[in-house]
Amino acid sequence: MPEVTEDFSTPPSDSADANGESRTTGLHGTKRTLDDGTIIIEAREILTASRTDGLNGRLTATWKSVQKGDVITVDQDNYSYKARPLPPATLFLKIDDFPATLPPGFTGTAIREVTASQFGKNDHEDEGTGSPDMGLVQTNSEVLGASVKVSIMEEEFGPNWRHNAKRLSALAEVYFPHSKRLVRVPLVDIGPGETIKAEVDLTWASDQFLKTGGQASVRYRLLI
Repeated sequence: MPEVTEDFSTPPSDSADANGESRTTGLHGTKRTLDDGTIIIEAREILTASRTDGLNGRLTATWKSVQKGDVITVDQDNYSYKARPLPPATLFLKIDDFPATLPPGFTGTAIREVTASQFGKNDHEDEGTGSPDMGLVQTNSEVLGASVKVSIMEEEFGPNWRHNAKRLSALAEVYFPHSKRLVRVPLVDIGPGETIKAEVDLTWASDQFLKTGGQASVRYRLLI
């Protein structure tokens, strides 16, 4: 099979609330299918955001995914207005349970069965950027990520979690048994709120990959 290169793009999105507004152009780049079946997507999106706390920024974010078989690794750079580097994301297309081995240096928390909701891109009731405590990541974008309640952050990272550097390198593994898909993604925000049923929030890209449809019962753990 010869190598094939084609255009790749995702739609733009605008979002705003009383705290500010944001916009993404959507990703634009190329998708290459190599002769061995490997699929490589390289793209970028222009992000802009303003907030009532003084943020007025513009970023050129880059996104590169490499799919080999049923595993996709994704490098996503320059999504943070505080220059926070995001750990790579890993997506599993067909898997019967959590991976048997963890990435080197990580330990896993207990697995919880919870409700997951969706936020970020195409959420028109949110201004589209995350908490400064997590690096001001623009979630109104194609970023692959997740967030958990403050009470979970306190439980796993301590009462002084805002100053625990491990929060920025931690990963969330979220498994949706219905689709047999799993995401291993960085924490990019804080939430849902304590009174909301959902315990985990998925960014638009994470939700779309898992096929959770905005809200679903999932199993998850944090890797710290």
